[in-house]
Amino acid sequence: CEDGRVNFSLRGIIRQNAIWLPRLGFEWTLPEKSAAFAYYGHGPIESYRDMCHWAPVGLYESTAQQEYVPYVMPQEHGNHYGVSYLKFENGLTFAAAERSFEANVSAYTILQLDRARHINEIGESTGTHLRIDYRNAGVGSQSCGPELIPEHKITEKQIAFTFSIRI
Repeated sequence: CEDGRVNFSLRGIIRQNAIWLPRLGFEWTLPEKSAAFAYYGHGPIESYRDMCHWAPVGLYESTAQQEYVPYVMPQEHGNHYGVSYLKFENGLTFAAAERSFEANVSAYTILQLDRARHINEIGESTGTHLRIDYRNAGVGSQSCGPELIPEHKITEKQIAFTFSIRI
């Protein structure tokens, strides 16, 4: 666009035999190790579609390092549900178009977290890792409780997701 905005639009059809997706979205890595950012959505700590009612919607500030949750076994952390706006201190801005998105800002890659079995095995931050997601499935996954209920799974077969980026 003439105002420096780049519009992202994902229109997709999921295979009929696909049961459900755990998440669908885009990932970027920023060179700063713990970039500061502000967002408008559920917060101030992590929230997911099946655990968001306790988290008020508001304007919050954080850093990639502050988003880290020291779970006994390292795992995904710091997701924010219902985000309509996310802006980094360098001016990089993400804005929802048709509907809100989910955002995750972390000092660690998913691979670093997946490979580590203990906090001391994660390693050093390699930048700020950002995800802008159409949706994430809920956290209930039958790993330590009941199966995730259908309304918290990504089961739709037609996907339409739009957002913009401005520097």
